[in-house]
Amino acid sequence: MAQRRIIFTIEADLKNVFMVGLAVNRICAHLAFSELDAHQLETCVVEALNNVIKHAYRFDESRMVTVVVTAAAEFVQFDVCDDGHSMGTLTKRTLDFDPKDISSLPESGMGLYIIQQIMDSVEYRTIEGNNILSMTRRYTTFP
Repeated sequence: MAQRRIIFTIEADLKNVFMVGLAVNRICAHLAFSELDAHQLETCVVEALNNVIKHAYRFDESRMVTVVVTAAAEFVQFDVCDDGHSMGTLTKRTLDFDPKDISSLPESGMGLYIIQQIMDSVEYRTIEGNNILSMTRRYTTFP
């Protein structure tokens, strides 16, 4: 399969995130990911978009966020791009609570941990003021 690419650009409003999530889910289903995998990949993109809106743009709805979906023979890649505040370096996230104790579960702050658990590779870079979170999942590897 030749590489195929689709680009979504949305206003940085949390109300718009679900549309990209739905599209990502259907794209993944078309690429022969299982229903569970398509849902997990959708979750990763939604989490990344939410992080941009909340942290990089601090809820400034006048800003734009772009998601580039690249489907190749071996993998699918999602690049979430913004020109907001950089998160600096990407570190491996860990659980800082007891997952068996429901009362200790955090209400937020698990997005990058979830992304890193589901994706085969996660990279973050800032190039000339543009932040890019690249999340890649191979077709043959499942968490």
